[in-house]
Amino acid sequence: MISYIGGKARIGKWIVPFIPTDIETYVEGFSGMFWVFFNMDLEKFPNLKTVVYNDYNRLNANLMKWARDYDVLWEALSHYPCQQLGVEDTPPLYGEMFREYQSEVFDSNLVITDENSLEIACKYIYVLTQVFSGSKPETATYTDYKGKYRCKVLIFMDKLKNPKYREHFDRITFVENMDFQEVVEKYDSPTTYFYMDPPYWKTENYYSNHDFDVNDHIRLANCIKSIQGKFSLSYYDFPQLSEWFPKYETVVGEHNQLRLFETKYNWEQKDFAKAAAAKKDGTQNMGTELLIMNY
Repeated sequence: MISYIGGKARIGKWIVPFIPTDIETYVEGFSGMFWVFFNMDLEKFPNLKTVVYNDYNRLNANLMKWARDYDVLWEALSHYPCQQLGVEDTPPLYGEMFREYQSEVFDSNLVITDENSLEIACKYIYVLTQVFSGSKPETATYTDYKGKYRCKVLIFMDKLKNPKYREHFDRITFVENMDFQEVVEKYDSPTTYFYMDPPYWKTENYYSNHDFDVNDHIRLANCIKSIQGKFSLSYYDFPQLSEWFPKYETVVGEHNQLRLFETKYNWEQKDFAKAAAAKKDGTQNMGTELLIMNY
């Protein structure tokens, strides 16, 4: 899809093998650009009947609604001017257009209607593709590629024509714009799998159009611990996490010997280069991704 803050473009392939293959309903509570789903080989999930995209950010949900209608979206995007490979001096028009669209789509008074939703989706796509790694698109400055790289709008348009992406777009059953708890309550069942990728602890303000704070981390933990279905939860580690999802219980046995008993929370971890954390010397900061599961 498109680069987006917290997106799982880099580590989706690591997450997918942990997803149970017998699920009937797949739900992401914080879908963003839906990278984990797009990394799934759908042939390995023969029972999958329902796929639910959900994001509290209405701009994301509106974008995904139109991505499912990929021919219409591609045609609409083709009418917007865009940087082409080989342009040495980027016309000032592109930067001006970016700032105009940025101001419009992030206007707090914006109302998305049936009449303007396609236009808003196109303008939002342009903004997302012209900021570094999708970071803080409502305040980020315009990235001028100066003809050195192909415009990311065109790369996204290629995906709308790509059979692999189209297969996934076609499998999306519902696009929701709800709070995570609402979507859990609506779709939970013994055959449902939830992938949860919330704003990470102490980075909540990096995300656009959201309402997520410390209390919501607690609410999320309580919500998914009581579901009928299965879940995987992505985070970087923080002290409260092991309290909410303990990996083991410590019991003192005879002669003061410690015995460890596994619980239902399985923790996996992997080190990854952070997508938007390049250092001045060209190297990248590393982060340890956690995946916590109730199975």
